[in-house]
Amino acid sequence: MTTQKKENRDTLSTDPPKDEVCIRCPRLGHQINFQYCRSENSGLPCFKTLDCWYPLFDVQAHLKDKLNKEEFQKAFLNKGKPKVSSLFDLIEQAKTRKGKQV
Repeated sequence: MTTQKKENRDTLSTDPPKDEVCIRCPRLGHQINFQYCRSENSGLPCFKTLDCWYPLFDVQAHLKDKLNKEEFQKAFLNKGKPKVSSLFDLIEQAKTRKGKQV
């Protein structure tokens, strides 16, 4: 697998790079190709796909062409829960499970 960097951003294609082109995933910490990012989120793109792939091709135009409006919004525009809120939910779930075990 190879890593590709594109210096000339004025003429970006909307075609994704071939599968052998990989970048380092900031979430996983290793090399991955675009196909993985494209379907990592239960069939939708990873929320970081636009940030990670924009230097290599016009990823936003490509995904707007491939996804319907609702899918694009769900993947990139919806704000998730704040991390603290998610942690409180997990703590409450653990307390509930522990209470049922006693």
